[in-house]
Amino acid sequence: MFAPCTDFPCLPLATRHLPLRAIRLRPQGRAAACKALGWSAICLLSVLVAPATEDFCSPLQSPLAIAHQSQTQLLHQAQALMDHKDYPGAARIYERILRTDPNSFPALSNLGVANAQMGNYKTAAKMYDRALRLQPKSYPALLNLGLCYFKAGDFRSAVAPLKEAVQVQPDNFQARSLLAMSYYSQKEFSRASREFEKLIAVQPDNATLEYLLAESYLWSGQERQLLDFFSKVLERSPNSVTVHMLMGEADDGLDKTSDAIKEFEAAAAISPHTPNVHFGLGYLLWKDKQFDKAYVEFQQEVESDGSVAKSKAYLGDIEMKRNRDDQARVLLEQAVKLYPQIRIAHYDLGVLDARQRNFDEAVSQFQQAVTMDPKQADAHYRLAEVYRAQGKTQLAQEELKKVAEIHETERTKLLHEISETPPAAPEP
Repeated sequence: MFAPCTDFPCLPLATRHLPLRAIRLRPQGRAAACKALGWSAICLLSVLVAPATEDFCSPLQSPLAIAHQSQTQLLHQAQALMDHKDYPGAARIYERILRTDPNSFPALSNLGVANAQMGNYKTAAKMYDRALRLQPKSYPALLNLGLCYFKAGDFRSAVAPLKEAVQVQPDNFQARSLLAMSYYSQKEFSRASREFEKLIAVQPDNATLEYLLAESYLWSGQERQLLDFFSKVLERSPNSVTVHMLMGEADDGLDKTSDAIKEFEAAAAISPHTPNVHFGLGYLLWKDKQFDKAYVEFQQEVESDGSVAKSKAYLGDIEMKRNRDDQARVLLEQAVKLYPQIRIAHYDLGVLDARQRNFDEAVSQFQQAVTMDPKQADAHYRLAEVYRAQGKTQLAQEELKKVAEIHETERTKLLHEISETPPAAPEP
């Protein structure tokens, strides 16, 4: 029998723009991990094969028994390499096993783990898919596949295996948390709220879950649920960090940046170690062009192991604004390595590459920024500049046309909003 490891170290989560939040939840389990994304570390679960029980005293063994013994030994060798973080070495052994036994479930599962640890998420996903064809209800394989998509920023693909994992183990906190965050990260806030409600039933005092549930109610238009939620939170804690952060986000949405900053400052004063409180404050200060103060807040977020990837991206942006390109590049590349779906990091790396006339690299970065948000004109305009520098006039004109279309759409929207404004009441 194959014994799945069910002792989960930690839970990586990521969120959207508020700035885009990166939250860490900590279920019980064995200790911890490396840093990834601004999420905490991701420890992909390994499926271990139990030692085979061979009768070594018997004078003769069948060829099948000898082959099984050999595979077991290879699996143990590979696991020893995995334990020492020699993932390429372990992968080679698992591939060797699969050449003779293509349906070895532990080899497929652990080859997925090894590739995921090396950042080869597409290959890892293929291995998990093959493993799940053999054991469709394997909770570790389902969870690992969901984690693989999640860490790659493919939240839509993460949903299916995570839903299956929740069906297999409905009470498992980690699988449901990742499922909730996958919905949340796709802005499917109504579905996210239902999952967060179940999580809060297990951890009613978890401030991070409270905040995410309240946001999900807010952005899905569930006003009655939001009011009921606020009543419960305020009854329990009138000076709640969650309430201050949500009020700050609401003020930010109304372009009341100074009021939003005050709310986040109040939240940070109450609980300076709450995940994302320094990141949220740093973002608002950055937005208000108070870059020196913002830099301090982003550094504090990194030091508290909160939203590490996003904070490093904004730290890199501030360094770039200070014309410290080398320091900026280091921070931006670290951010992208931790979490590839950070638009500002790709955009700024494109700017740095264009400055150094590394035009092909600049095009790649700007194209990724466009993919993440095609309705922002800045990356299209930068692409036009790079194409022009490369002598690609037609491509430059196409990008400038997109810039003009975006500006026209924004102008039309503004005019519509103005026309919808009710007339002022006549003076008495």
